[in-house]
Amino acid sequence: MADDIAESDAESGGAPVDVGALFAALREEVRRSGADPGAVAGGFSDRRALRDEAERLWPVSADRSLRLRPGVRGGIGTPVKAVLRKLMRWYVEPVAYDQRSFNAVALRLVDDLQAQVDKLEAELRELRGGS
Repeated sequence: MADDIAESDAESGGAPVDVGALFAALREEVRRSGADPGAVAGGFSDRRALRDEAERLWPVSADRSLRLRPGVRGGIGTPVKAVLRKLMRWYVEPVAYDQRSFNAVALRLVDDLQAQVDKLEAELRELRGGS
């Protein structure tokens, strides 16, 4: 490990690396790529990435794939869980349906509000440019 660090220092010309600056640059790159769902939206690309993530996550369902556990617990637990899911579906699915409906309406409302904001910003730019 120490040899790897020495080699990388030698390759970079022996100059010390500012780890904080490097970390900040990497964080900014991840934020701009849209891969960081916890990032605060600052620009259009961030907003688009967050909107795409919301679009991917809005369809809530009671059906999820079961993960098979290794060993005896998985061999017994997986079929039991499958039966229990079928028995509880009548109870859980109405809640999931209501959540899907709410999510769809909320996304449409956010899109409508964004369109209004974009329209008002364009009008503001036009008024400022025309003065």
